[in-house]
Amino acid sequence: MSTSRLLIVCFLGILISGCNSDDPGNKSNTNSEVIITSQDSSTPEQTESLAISEEDAKYLQDVEHFGGFVLGDLAFPKINQAIEKEHWERFSTFFAPDFEGQLFVWENGKESDFDFAHFKNWNSESPKDSLNKSEFVAAIRELRERFQTLERSGFKVMQMMPESHGKFDEPWQGSFKLSLSGKDAQGKVAFISLKFNCRIAAISEDTPDLKEYILSCSPYEGKYGNSNDYLMQDITNQTGMTTLGLRDNWKHDYPEGQMRPFVTGGIFANDFNQDGNTDFLLTDLDGLFFYVGDGTGKFEEQTMQVGLQRFIKEPVAVVADFNNDTFEDLIIGQAMYVNESGKKFRKLTEEEFDVPLAKQLGSITLVDFDKDGLLDFMEVGVVVKEGAHGWINAETDGERASENRLWRNLGNFKFENVTESSGTIGLGTGAFSAVWFDANGDSWPDYMTACEFGQNDYFLNNGDGTFTLAELPGSHGGFSMGITVADIDNDGFGDPYLANMYSKAGERIVGNIRSGLYDDFEHDIQTQLEEFVSGNELYHNQGDGTFVRIGRDVGVNDVGWAYGTGAIDLNGDGYQEIYAPVGFQSVTEDKSDG
Repeated sequence: MSTSRLLIVCFLGILISGCNSDDPGNKSNTNSEVIITSQDSSTPEQTESLAISEEDAKYLQDVEHFGGFVLGDLAFPKINQAIEKEHWERFSTFFAPDFEGQLFVWENGKESDFDFAHFKNWNSESPKDSLNKSEFVAAIRELRERFQTLERSGFKVMQMMPESHGKFDEPWQGSFKLSLSGKDAQGKVAFISLKFNCRIAAISEDTPDLKEYILSCSPYEGKYGNSNDYLMQDITNQTGMTTLGLRDNWKHDYPEGQMRPFVTGGIFANDFNQDGNTDFLLTDLDGLFFYVGDGTGKFEEQTMQVGLQRFIKEPVAVVADFNNDTFEDLIIGQAMYVNESGKKFRKLTEEEFDVPLAKQLGSITLVDFDKDGLLDFMEVGVVVKEGAHGWINAETDGERASENRLWRNLGNFKFENVTESSGTIGLGTGAFSAVWFDANGDSWPDYMTACEFGQNDYFLNNGDGTFTLAELPGSHGGFSMGITVADIDNDGFGDPYLANMYSKAGERIVGNIRSGLYDDFEHDIQTQLEEFVSGNELYHNQGDGTFVRIGRDVGVNDVGWAYGTGAIDLNGDGYQEIYAPVGFQSVTEDKSDG
Protein backbone atom coordinates (compact mmCIF):
# COMPACT_ATOMS: atom_id res chain seq x y z
CA MET A 1 0.00 0.00 0.00
CA SER A 2 1.46 3.39 -0.97
CA THR A 3 2.36 5.84 1.77
CA SER A 4 0.20 8.53 0.15
CA ARG A 5 -2.92 6.40 0.33
CA LEU A 6 -2.13 5.28 3.84
CA LEU A 7 -1.67 8.84 5.05
CA ILE A 8 -4.71 10.33 3.41
CA VAL A 9 -7.14 7.62 4.54
CA CYS A 10 -5.70 7.82 8.03
CA PHE A 11 -5.99 11.59 8.16
CA LEU A 12 -9.56 11.59 6.87
CA GLY A 13 -10.50 9.05 9.48
CA ILE A 14 -8.96 11.20 12.18
CA LEU A 15 -10.81 14.29 10.96
CA ILE A 16 -14.11 12.41 11.01
CA SER A 17 -13.52 11.63 14.66
CA GLY A 18 -13.25 15.26 15.73
CA CYS A 19 -15.72 17.94 14.70
CA ASN A 20 -15.69 21.64 15.39
CA SER A 21 -17.30 24.76 13.97
CA ASP A 22 -13.99 25.82 12.42
CA ASP A 23 -15.15 23.68 9.51
CA PRO A 24 -18.45 24.24 7.67
CA GLY A 25 -21.42 22.39 9.03
CA ASN A 26 -19.49 20.56 11.74
CA LYS A 27 -20.88 20.16 15.22
CA SER A 28 -19.35 18.51 18.22
CA ASN A 29 -19.80 14.77 18.09
CA THR A 30 -18.23 12.68 20.77
CA ASN A 31 -19.92 9.47 19.63
CA SER A 32 -18.49 9.22 16.10
CA GLU A 33 -17.30 5.75 15.18
CA VAL A 34 -13.96 5.82 13.42
CA ILE A 35 -13.28 3.06 10.92
CA ILE A 36 -9.90 3.55 9.29
CA THR A 37 -9.24 0.94 6.64
CA SER A 38 -8.15 0.99 3.05
CA GLN A 39 -7.52 -1.32 0.15
CA ASP A 40 -4.36 -1.57 -1.93
CA SER A 41 -5.01 -1.60 -5.66
CA SER A 42 -2.04 -3.93 -6.15
CA THR A 43 -3.62 -6.52 -3.86
CA PRO A 44 -7.37 -5.79 -4.09
CA GLU A 45 -8.33 -8.78 -1.99
CA GLN A 46 -6.34 -7.55 0.99
CA THR A 47 -7.73 -5.00 3.42
CA GLU A 48 -5.17 -3.24 5.58
CA SER A 49 -6.10 -1.78 8.94
CA LEU A 50 -4.22 1.38 9.69
CA ALA A 51 -2.20 1.81 12.84
CA ILE A 52 -4.62 3.74 15.01
CA SER A 53 -6.33 1.91 17.82
CA GLU A 54 -9.84 2.50 19.06
CA GLU A 55 -8.31 3.97 22.20
CA ASP A 56 -6.25 6.48 20.21
CA ALA A 57 -9.24 7.41 18.07
CA LYS A 58 -11.39 7.96 21.16
CA TYR A 59 -8.69 10.12 22.72
CA LEU A 60 -8.53 12.36 19.65
CA GLN A 61 -12.30 12.68 19.72
CA ASP A 62 -12.29 13.68 23.35
CA VAL A 63 -9.41 16.14 23.15
CA GLU A 64 -11.02 17.94 20.21
CA HIS A 65 -14.40 17.92 21.94
CA PHE A 66 -12.97 19.68 25.01
CA GLY A 67 -10.35 21.88 23.35
CA GLY A 68 -12.25 22.73 20.18
CA PHE A 69 -15.93 22.53 21.06
CA VAL A 70 -16.27 23.13 24.81
CA LEU A 71 -13.55 25.78 25.05
CA GLY A 72 -13.71 27.16 21.52
CA ASP A 73 -17.43 27.09 20.77
CA LEU A 74 -18.97 27.46 24.22
CA ALA A 75 -16.49 29.22 26.54
CA PHE A 76 -14.47 31.63 24.40
CA PRO A 77 -17.51 33.29 22.78
CA LYS A 78 -18.39 34.59 26.24
CA ILE A 79 -14.97 36.23 26.48
CA ASN A 80 -15.44 37.75 23.04
CA GLN A 81 -18.85 39.09 24.02
CA ALA A 82 -17.35 40.76 27.10
CA ILE A 83 -14.77 42.51 24.90
CA GLU A 84 -17.36 43.45 22.31
CA LYS A 85 -19.77 44.90 24.89
CA GLU A 86 -16.92 46.42 26.96
CA HIS A 87 -17.94 44.54 30.09
CA TRP A 88 -14.51 44.73 31.65
CA GLU A 89 -15.38 43.43 35.10
CA ARG A 90 -16.83 40.33 33.48
CA PHE A 91 -13.83 40.06 31.15
CA SER A 92 -11.45 40.05 34.11
CA THR A 93 -13.27 37.08 35.71
CA PHE A 94 -11.93 34.70 33.04
CA PHE A 95 -8.32 35.19 34.21
CA ALA A 96 -6.75 33.47 37.22
CA PRO A 97 -5.79 35.68 40.18
CA ASP A 98 -2.09 34.91 39.59
CA PHE A 99 -2.43 35.26 35.80
CA GLU A 100 0.80 36.04 33.98
CA GLY A 101 0.42 37.94 30.74
CA GLN A 102 2.44 39.67 28.08
CA LEU A 103 1.58 42.08 25.29
CA PHE A 104 3.57 43.63 22.48
CA VAL A 105 4.92 47.13 22.99
CA TRP A 106 2.77 49.12 20.60
CA GLU A 107 5.45 51.60 19.62
CA ASN A 108 7.90 48.84 18.68
CA GLY A 109 5.86 47.34 15.87
CA LYS A 110 7.52 47.23 12.46
CA GLU A 111 5.79 49.97 10.48
CA SER A 112 4.94 49.97 6.77
CA ASP A 113 3.47 53.05 5.17
CA PHE A 114 1.70 53.15 1.82
CA ASP A 115 -0.28 55.89 0.13
CA PHE A 116 -3.47 53.98 0.91
CA ALA A 117 -2.81 52.45 4.36
CA HIS A 118 -0.58 52.19 7.42
CA PHE A 119 0.48 48.85 8.96
CA LYS A 120 2.27 47.57 12.04
CA ASN A 121 3.61 44.05 12.55
CA TRP A 122 5.06 42.19 15.52
CA ASN A 123 6.59 38.73 15.79
CA SER A 124 7.88 36.43 18.50
CA GLU A 125 11.12 38.43 18.75
CA SER A 126 9.36 41.78 19.25
CA PRO A 127 9.62 43.47 22.69
CA LYS A 128 6.81 42.63 25.13
CA ASP A 129 5.56 44.07 28.40
CA SER A 130 4.97 41.63 31.26
CA LEU A 131 1.54 42.24 32.80
CA ASN A 132 -0.44 40.99 35.77
CA LYS A 133 -4.16 40.32 35.57
CA SER A 134 -5.40 43.87 36.03
CA GLU A 135 -2.71 45.30 33.75
CA PHE A 136 -3.54 42.81 31.00
CA VAL A 137 -7.26 43.58 31.22
CA ALA A 138 -6.45 47.29 31.02
CA ALA A 139 -4.23 46.71 27.97
CA ILE A 140 -6.94 44.79 26.13
CA ARG A 141 -9.41 47.50 27.07
CA GLU A 142 -7.07 50.08 25.54
CA LEU A 143 -6.97 48.08 22.30
CA ARG A 144 -10.77 47.86 22.26
CA GLU A 145 -11.09 51.60 22.85
CA ARG A 146 -9.09 52.28 19.71
CA PHE A 147 -12.32 51.45 17.88
CA GLN A 148 -15.07 54.02 17.94
CA THR A 149 -17.23 51.50 16.09
CA LEU A 150 -16.46 47.80 16.43
CA GLU A 151 -17.85 45.89 13.47
CA ARG A 152 -16.32 42.47 14.06
CA SER A 153 -14.44 40.75 16.84
CA GLY A 154 -13.24 37.28 17.66
CA PHE A 155 -11.61 35.34 20.48
CA LYS A 156 -10.98 31.93 18.94
CA VAL A 157 -9.13 28.75 19.78
CA MET A 158 -6.31 27.82 17.42
CA GLN A 159 -4.37 24.95 19.02
CA MET A 160 -5.13 23.21 22.31
CA MET A 161 -3.72 20.10 24.01
CA PRO A 162 -3.27 18.76 27.54
CA GLU A 163 0.20 19.50 28.89
CA SER A 164 0.35 15.85 29.95
CA HIS A 165 -1.04 13.47 27.37
CA GLY A 166 -4.44 12.20 28.51
CA LYS A 167 -4.63 14.41 31.61
CA PHE A 168 -7.75 16.49 30.86
CA ASP A 169 -8.08 17.51 34.49
CA GLU A 170 -4.69 19.23 34.49
CA PRO A 171 -3.57 22.39 32.64
CA TRP A 172 -3.72 22.59 28.86
CA GLN A 173 -1.48 24.56 26.53
CA GLY A 174 -2.33 26.02 23.18
CA SER A 175 -3.01 29.21 21.34
CA PHE A 176 -5.83 31.61 20.52
CA LYS A 177 -6.44 34.55 18.22
CA LEU A 178 -7.90 37.90 19.24
CA SER A 179 -9.19 40.02 16.36
CA LEU A 180 -10.92 43.42 16.27
CA SER A 181 -12.01 45.46 13.26
CA GLY A 182 -14.13 48.52 12.60
CA LYS A 183 -13.70 52.31 12.58
CA ASP A 184 -11.18 54.07 14.80
CA ALA A 185 -11.55 57.41 16.56
CA GLN A 186 -10.56 59.26 13.36
CA GLY A 187 -13.15 57.37 11.33
CA LYS A 188 -10.56 55.26 9.57
CA VAL A 189 -11.07 51.59 8.78
CA ALA A 190 -8.84 49.60 11.16
CA PHE A 191 -8.09 46.10 12.36
CA ILE A 192 -6.01 44.37 15.03
CA SER A 193 -5.05 40.70 15.00
CA LEU A 194 -3.07 39.11 17.83
CA LYS A 195 -2.08 35.47 18.26
CA PHE A 196 -1.24 34.24 21.75
CA ASN A 197 0.31 31.13 23.24
CA CYS A 198 -1.58 30.29 26.41
CA ARG A 199 -2.15 27.96 29.36
CA ILE A 200 -5.66 26.98 30.35
CA ALA A 201 -6.81 25.28 33.55
CA ALA A 202 -8.39 21.84 33.32
CA ILE A 203 -11.13 21.74 30.66
CA SER A 204 -14.39 19.97 31.38
CA GLU A 205 -18.04 20.24 30.43
CA ASP A 206 -18.35 22.86 33.18
CA THR A 207 -15.67 25.20 31.75
CA PRO A 208 -18.14 27.50 29.90
CA ASP A 209 -19.71 28.36 33.26
CA LEU A 210 -16.46 28.68 35.18
CA LYS A 211 -14.21 31.65 35.92
CA GLU A 212 -10.47 32.19 36.27
CA TYR A 213 -9.44 29.42 33.85
CA ILE A 214 -6.92 31.36 31.74
CA LEU A 215 -3.60 30.97 33.54
CA SER A 216 -1.21 32.82 31.22
CA CYS A 217 -0.79 34.08 27.67
CA SER A 218 1.95 35.64 25.57
CA PRO A 219 1.66 36.99 22.01
CA TYR A 220 3.79 35.59 19.19
CA GLU A 221 2.31 37.43 16.20
CA GLY A 222 0.53 40.74 15.78
CA LYS A 223 -0.88 42.75 12.88
CA TYR A 224 -2.50 46.17 12.79
CA GLY A 225 -3.61 48.34 9.92
CA ASN A 226 -5.72 51.38 9.11
CA SER A 227 -6.79 53.22 6.00
CA ASN A 228 -9.08 56.06 5.08
CA ASP A 229 -11.55 53.66 3.49
CA TYR A 230 -11.97 49.99 2.63
CA LEU A 231 -9.31 48.93 0.15
CA MET A 232 -11.81 46.99 -1.97
CA GLN A 233 -15.48 47.79 -2.57
CA ASP A 234 -18.34 45.61 -3.76
CA ILE A 235 -19.68 47.40 -6.85
CA THR A 236 -21.74 44.54 -8.27
CA ASN A 237 -25.02 46.42 -8.09
CA GLN A 238 -23.53 49.33 -10.03
CA THR A 239 -22.29 47.21 -12.93
CA GLY A 240 -25.50 45.75 -14.31
CA MET A 241 -24.35 42.21 -13.54
CA THR A 242 -26.57 40.14 -11.29
CA THR A 243 -26.59 36.89 -9.41
CA LEU A 244 -30.18 36.25 -10.40
CA GLY A 245 -30.38 33.06 -12.40
CA LEU A 246 -27.26 31.59 -10.85
CA ARG A 247 -27.48 28.38 -8.82
CA ASP A 248 -28.53 28.86 -5.21
CA ASN A 249 -27.91 25.56 -3.45
CA TRP A 250 -30.42 26.41 -0.74
CA LYS A 251 -33.23 27.05 -3.21
CA HIS A 252 -32.42 24.22 -5.61
CA ASP A 253 -34.33 21.00 -5.06
CA TYR A 254 -31.84 18.13 -4.80
CA PRO A 255 -32.91 14.48 -4.56
CA GLU A 256 -32.67 12.98 -1.09
CA GLY A 257 -29.14 11.88 -0.33
CA GLN A 258 -27.53 13.93 -3.12
CA MET A 259 -24.75 16.22 -1.96
CA ARG A 260 -25.00 19.86 -2.91
CA PRO A 261 -22.33 20.67 -5.51
CA PHE A 262 -19.58 22.92 -4.19
CA VAL A 263 -18.46 24.15 -7.62
CA THR A 264 -21.37 25.60 -9.57
CA GLY A 265 -19.59 27.67 -12.22
CA GLY A 266 -16.93 30.22 -12.99
CA ILE A 267 -16.21 33.64 -14.49
CA PHE A 268 -13.92 34.22 -17.49
CA ALA A 269 -12.70 37.67 -18.54
CA ASN A 270 -12.22 38.42 -22.25
CA ASP A 271 -12.53 41.12 -24.90
CA PHE A 272 -14.44 39.20 -27.54
CA ASN A 273 -15.09 42.22 -29.82
CA GLN A 274 -11.68 43.90 -29.38
CA ASP A 275 -13.16 47.25 -28.34
CA GLY A 276 -10.68 47.55 -25.46
CA ASN A 277 -13.33 46.87 -22.81
CA THR A 278 -13.44 43.79 -20.61
CA ASP A 279 -16.32 41.37 -21.16
CA PHE A 280 -17.30 38.46 -18.93
CA LEU A 281 -18.46 34.91 -19.57
CA LEU A 282 -20.28 33.45 -16.57
CA THR A 283 -20.84 29.69 -16.48
CA ASP A 284 -23.27 28.07 -14.08
CA LEU A 285 -25.09 24.81 -13.45
CA ASP A 286 -28.34 26.70 -14.10
CA GLY A 287 -27.28 28.40 -17.32
CA LEU A 288 -24.84 30.71 -19.05
CA PHE A 289 -24.45 34.50 -19.13
CA PHE A 290 -22.30 36.70 -21.36
CA TYR A 291 -21.83 40.31 -20.26
CA VAL A 292 -20.46 42.95 -22.63
CA GLY A 293 -18.62 45.90 -21.07
CA ASP A 294 -19.17 49.49 -22.25
CA GLY A 295 -15.98 51.03 -20.88
CA THR A 296 -17.66 52.87 -18.01
CA GLY A 297 -17.70 49.98 -15.56
CA LYS A 298 -21.17 48.86 -16.65
CA PHE A 299 -22.11 45.64 -18.40
CA GLU A 300 -25.06 44.45 -20.46
CA GLU A 301 -26.16 40.84 -20.63
CA GLN A 302 -26.02 39.85 -24.33
CA THR A 303 -25.82 36.06 -24.24
CA MET A 304 -28.20 35.47 -27.12
CA GLN A 305 -26.89 38.45 -29.11
CA VAL A 306 -23.35 37.01 -29.20
CA GLY A 307 -24.59 33.63 -30.39
CA LEU A 308 -24.62 31.69 -27.12
CA GLN A 309 -27.51 29.93 -25.39
CA ARG A 310 -28.72 30.58 -21.87
CA PHE A 311 -29.51 26.88 -21.33
CA ILE A 312 -25.85 25.80 -21.56
CA LYS A 313 -25.26 24.36 -18.09
CA GLU A 314 -21.53 23.67 -18.05
CA PRO A 315 -19.29 25.07 -15.27
CA VAL A 316 -15.91 24.47 -16.96
CA ALA A 317 -14.78 26.82 -19.73
CA VAL A 318 -11.73 28.60 -21.15
CA VAL A 319 -11.15 31.67 -23.36
CA ALA A 320 -8.32 31.73 -25.95
CA ASP A 321 -7.46 32.51 -29.57
CA PHE A 322 -7.06 28.99 -30.90
CA ASN A 323 -6.89 29.83 -34.64
CA ASN A 324 -4.57 32.87 -34.49
CA ASP A 325 -7.07 35.31 -36.02
CA THR A 326 -6.59 37.57 -32.94
CA PHE A 327 -10.19 37.02 -31.77
CA GLU A 328 -10.77 34.96 -28.63
CA ASP A 329 -12.64 31.67 -29.00
CA LEU A 330 -14.37 29.64 -26.29
CA ILE A 331 -14.44 26.13 -24.97
CA ILE A 332 -17.54 25.56 -22.86
CA GLY A 333 -18.14 22.06 -21.57
CA GLN A 334 -17.54 19.67 -24.46
CA ALA A 335 -17.94 22.24 -27.26
CA MET A 336 -15.72 24.73 -29.08
CA TYR A 337 -17.10 28.12 -30.17
CA VAL A 338 -15.26 30.11 -32.83
CA ASN A 339 -15.28 33.90 -32.54
CA GLU A 340 -16.39 35.28 -35.90
CA SER A 341 -14.55 38.61 -36.07
CA GLY A 342 -15.95 39.89 -32.78
CA LYS A 343 -19.53 39.71 -34.02
CA LYS A 344 -20.77 36.35 -32.77
CA PHE A 345 -19.66 32.99 -31.49
CA ARG A 346 -20.50 29.93 -33.56
CA LYS A 347 -20.49 26.40 -32.16
CA LEU A 348 -18.24 24.20 -34.27
CA THR A 349 -19.65 20.98 -35.68
CA GLU A 350 -18.22 17.59 -34.79
CA GLU A 351 -16.46 17.55 -38.15
CA GLU A 352 -14.83 20.92 -37.44
CA PHE A 353 -13.86 20.10 -33.86
CA ASP A 354 -13.63 16.41 -32.98
CA VAL A 355 -11.83 16.48 -29.63
CA PRO A 356 -13.66 14.20 -27.15
CA LEU A 357 -13.59 16.66 -24.25
CA ALA A 358 -14.19 15.23 -20.79
CA LYS A 359 -17.49 15.66 -18.99
CA GLN A 360 -15.98 15.53 -15.51
CA LEU A 361 -12.79 17.45 -14.82
CA GLY A 362 -11.31 20.15 -12.63
CA SER A 363 -10.44 22.84 -15.17
CA ILE A 364 -8.82 23.64 -18.52
CA THR A 365 -5.51 25.49 -18.74
CA LEU A 366 -3.72 27.07 -21.71
CA VAL A 367 -0.12 26.86 -22.98
CA ASP A 368 1.99 26.81 -26.11
CA PHE A 369 4.07 23.98 -24.69
CA ASP A 370 6.06 23.36 -27.89
CA LYS A 371 6.45 27.06 -28.82
CA ASP A 372 5.10 26.58 -32.35
CA GLY A 373 2.93 29.71 -32.13
CA LEU A 374 -0.36 27.83 -31.64
CA LEU A 375 -2.13 27.66 -28.29
CA ASP A 376 -2.45 24.16 -26.85
CA PHE A 377 -4.59 23.25 -23.85
CA MET A 378 -4.65 20.76 -21.00
CA GLU A 379 -7.71 19.20 -19.40
CA VAL A 380 -6.84 19.08 -15.71
CA GLY A 381 -8.11 16.42 -13.30
CA VAL A 382 -10.18 14.39 -15.75
CA VAL A 383 -12.26 11.73 -13.96
CA VAL A 384 -11.63 8.56 -15.95
CA LYS A 385 -13.33 6.00 -13.74
CA GLU A 386 -16.77 6.76 -12.37
CA GLY A 387 -17.00 6.21 -8.64
CA ALA A 388 -13.24 5.80 -8.19
CA HIS A 389 -11.59 7.96 -5.56
CA GLY A 390 -8.46 9.37 -7.11
CA TRP A 391 -7.95 11.45 -3.99
CA ILE A 392 -7.24 8.27 -2.03
CA ASN A 393 -5.63 6.08 -4.66
CA ALA A 394 -4.00 7.12 -7.90
CA GLU A 395 -5.25 3.79 -9.19
CA THR A 396 -8.26 1.67 -8.26
CA ASP A 397 -8.30 -2.00 -9.26
CA GLY A 398 -5.43 -1.29 -11.63
CA GLU A 399 -7.21 1.58 -13.38
CA ARG A 400 -6.43 5.28 -13.10
CA ALA A 401 -9.08 7.34 -11.36
CA SER A 402 -7.94 10.74 -12.62
CA GLU A 403 -5.55 12.13 -15.22
CA ASN A 404 -4.44 15.26 -17.05
CA ARG A 405 -4.76 15.38 -20.85
CA LEU A 406 -2.56 17.54 -23.06
CA TRP A 407 -3.90 18.54 -26.50
CA ARG A 408 -1.47 19.89 -29.13
CA ASN A 409 -2.92 22.47 -31.52
CA LEU A 410 -2.44 21.41 -35.16
CA GLY A 411 -4.22 24.46 -36.57
CA ASN A 412 -7.73 25.00 -37.89
CA PHE A 413 -9.24 23.72 -34.61
CA LYS A 414 -7.63 20.29 -34.95
CA PHE A 415 -5.87 18.91 -31.88
CA GLU A 416 -3.72 15.87 -31.14
CA ASN A 417 -3.74 14.07 -27.81
CA VAL A 418 -0.07 14.05 -26.80
CA THR A 419 -0.59 13.07 -23.17
CA GLU A 420 1.15 9.73 -23.44
CA SER A 421 3.99 10.81 -25.71
CA SER A 422 4.71 13.90 -23.63
CA GLY A 423 4.47 12.14 -20.26
CA THR A 424 2.08 14.69 -18.79
CA ILE A 425 -0.69 12.41 -17.53
CA GLY A 426 0.11 13.33 -13.92
CA LEU A 427 0.15 11.42 -10.66
CA GLY A 428 -3.57 10.66 -10.75
CA THR A 429 -4.41 12.37 -7.48
CA GLY A 430 -7.38 14.49 -8.54
CA ALA A 431 -5.97 17.78 -9.83
CA PHE A 432 -8.25 20.77 -9.33
CA SER A 433 -6.41 23.41 -11.36
CA ALA A 434 -3.00 24.04 -12.93
CA VAL A 435 -0.54 26.74 -13.99
CA TRP A 436 2.10 26.86 -16.72
CA PHE A 437 5.28 28.89 -16.12
CA ASP A 438 8.99 28.71 -16.81
CA ALA A 439 10.08 27.29 -13.48
CA ASN A 440 13.78 26.72 -14.19
CA GLY A 441 14.67 29.57 -16.53
CA ASP A 442 15.23 27.52 -19.68
CA SER A 443 12.47 29.42 -21.56
CA TRP A 444 10.23 26.35 -21.86
CA PRO A 445 6.84 26.30 -20.04
CA ASP A 446 6.58 23.81 -17.18
CA TYR A 447 3.42 22.90 -15.30
CA MET A 448 2.25 22.42 -11.74
CA THR A 449 -1.17 21.36 -10.49
CA ALA A 450 -3.19 21.85 -7.34
CA CYS A 451 -4.43 18.40 -6.32
CA GLU A 452 -7.37 18.18 -4.00
CA PHE A 453 -6.29 15.07 -2.09
CA GLY A 454 -2.82 13.98 -3.06
CA GLN A 455 0.57 15.02 -4.31
CA ASN A 456 0.65 18.02 -6.61
CA ASP A 457 1.96 17.38 -10.12
CA TYR A 458 5.16 19.21 -11.08
CA PHE A 459 6.58 18.48 -14.53
CA LEU A 460 9.52 20.16 -16.25
CA ASN A 461 9.43 20.71 -20.02
CA ASN A 462 12.40 19.05 -21.73
CA GLY A 463 11.97 21.18 -24.85
CA ASP A 464 11.55 18.16 -27.12
CA GLY A 465 7.84 17.50 -26.57
CA THR A 466 8.40 15.49 -23.41
CA PHE A 467 8.25 16.30 -19.70
CA THR A 468 10.07 15.03 -16.61
CA LEU A 469 8.46 14.65 -13.20
CA ALA A 470 10.23 16.94 -10.70
CA GLU A 471 10.13 17.10 -6.92
CA LEU A 472 8.44 19.64 -4.71
CA PRO A 473 9.69 20.34 -1.17
CA GLY A 474 7.95 18.78 1.78
CA SER A 475 6.97 15.24 2.56
CA HIS A 476 3.66 15.14 0.74
CA GLY A 477 1.78 18.32 -0.19
CA GLY A 478 -1.71 18.24 -1.55
CA PHE A 479 -5.14 19.16 -0.21
CA SER A 480 -4.83 21.96 -2.76
CA MET A 481 -7.82 23.70 -4.35
CA GLY A 482 -6.16 26.47 -6.35
CA ILE A 483 -2.81 27.69 -7.61
CA THR A 484 -1.30 30.87 -9.00
CA VAL A 485 2.25 32.04 -9.75
CA ALA A 486 3.69 35.37 -8.64
CA ASP A 487 7.23 36.70 -8.71
CA ILE A 488 7.25 37.90 -5.13
CA ASP A 489 10.80 39.29 -5.20
CA ASN A 490 11.04 40.31 -8.88
CA ASP A 491 14.01 38.01 -9.51
CA GLY A 492 12.51 36.75 -12.78
CA PHE A 493 11.45 33.36 -11.41
CA GLY A 494 7.85 32.44 -10.63
CA ASP A 495 6.87 31.57 -7.07
CA PRO A 496 3.76 29.33 -6.88
CA TYR A 497 1.10 30.03 -4.24
CA LEU A 498 -1.07 27.02 -3.41
CA ALA A 499 -4.55 27.33 -1.92
CA ASN A 500 -4.98 24.47 0.53
CA MET A 501 -7.75 23.31 2.81
CA TYR A 502 -6.72 24.73 6.18
CA SER A 503 -8.61 23.68 9.29
CA LYS A 504 -7.78 24.73 12.83
CA ALA A 505 -9.65 21.63 14.01
CA GLY A 506 -7.53 19.43 11.78
CA GLU A 507 -4.34 21.06 13.04
CA ARG A 508 -5.45 20.57 16.63
CA ILE A 509 -6.19 16.90 16.02
CA VAL A 510 -2.85 16.24 14.33
CA GLY A 511 -1.09 18.10 17.15
CA ASN A 512 -2.70 15.78 19.69
CA ILE A 513 -1.65 12.52 18.05
CA ARG A 514 0.17 10.38 20.59
CA SER A 515 3.96 10.51 20.26
CA GLY A 516 5.26 7.32 18.69
CA LEU A 517 1.93 6.26 17.19
CA TYR A 518 3.48 5.79 13.75
CA ASP A 519 6.89 4.43 14.79
CA ASP A 520 6.17 1.09 13.13
CA PHE A 521 5.88 2.68 9.68
CA GLU A 522 8.77 3.13 7.30
CA HIS A 523 7.98 6.75 6.45
CA ASP A 524 7.53 9.74 8.75
CA ILE A 525 3.75 9.76 8.73
CA GLN A 526 3.50 12.28 11.55
CA THR A 527 5.49 14.82 9.51
CA GLN A 528 3.23 14.28 6.53
CA LEU A 529 0.08 14.68 8.60
CA GLU A 530 1.43 17.95 9.98
CA GLU A 531 2.00 19.13 6.42
CA PHE A 532 -1.61 18.28 5.55
CA VAL A 533 -2.84 20.88 8.03
CA SER A 534 -0.24 23.60 7.51
CA GLY A 535 -2.55 25.68 5.27
CA ASN A 536 -1.71 27.61 2.11
CA GLU A 537 1.82 27.22 0.80
CA LEU A 538 4.10 29.69 -0.95
CA TYR A 539 7.00 28.11 -2.82
CA HIS A 540 10.01 30.43 -3.22
CA ASN A 541 11.77 29.62 -6.49
CA GLN A 542 15.53 29.16 -6.08
CA GLY A 543 16.18 30.02 -9.71
CA ASP A 544 16.73 26.47 -10.94
CA GLY A 545 13.26 24.96 -10.71
CA THR A 546 13.61 23.97 -7.07
CA PHE A 547 11.63 25.60 -4.27
CA VAL A 548 11.68 26.38 -0.57
CA ARG A 549 8.44 26.39 1.42
CA ILE A 550 7.93 29.80 3.06
CA GLY A 551 4.14 29.96 3.55
CA ARG A 552 4.25 29.92 7.34
CA ASP A 553 7.36 32.06 7.56
CA VAL A 554 5.76 34.96 5.68
CA GLY A 555 2.29 34.52 7.24
CA VAL A 556 0.20 33.53 4.21
CA ASN A 557 -0.80 30.04 5.33
CA ASP A 558 -3.74 30.07 7.76
CA VAL A 559 -6.33 31.92 5.68
CA GLY A 560 -9.09 29.31 5.80
CA TRP A 561 -10.51 26.84 3.29
CA ALA A 562 -9.03 28.42 0.18
CA TYR A 563 -9.82 27.98 -3.52
CA GLY A 564 -8.80 30.08 -6.55
CA THR A 565 -5.71 32.06 -5.64
CA GLY A 566 -4.57 35.02 -7.72
CA ALA A 567 -1.66 37.44 -8.04
CA ILE A 568 -1.75 41.06 -9.16
CA ASP A 569 0.00 44.34 -8.39
CA LEU A 570 -2.92 46.17 -6.78
CA ASN A 571 -1.10 49.30 -5.62
CA GLY A 572 1.23 49.82 -8.58
CA ASP A 573 4.48 49.56 -6.67
CA GLY A 574 5.91 46.91 -8.99
CA TYR A 575 5.39 44.00 -6.60
CA GLN A 576 2.58 41.51 -6.89
CA GLU A 577 0.06 40.98 -4.14
CA ILE A 578 -1.45 37.51 -3.66
CA TYR A 579 -4.95 36.68 -2.53
CA ALA A 580 -7.04 33.61 -1.83
CA PRO A 581 -10.85 33.47 -1.75
CA VAL A 582 -11.89 31.29 1.17
CA GLY A 583 -14.99 29.52 2.40
CA PHE A 584 -17.23 26.61 1.57
CA GLN A 585 -20.92 25.83 1.54
CA SER A 586 -22.81 27.91 4.06
CA VAL A 587 -24.25 26.18 7.08
CA THR A 588 -27.46 28.22 7.13
CA GLU A 589 -29.71 29.58 4.41
CA ASP A 590 -29.27 33.21 5.41
CA LYS A 591 -25.56 33.21 4.57
CA SER A 592 -24.16 32.96 1.08
CA ASP A 593 -21.76 30.18 0.17
CA GLY A 594 -18.05 31.01 0.33
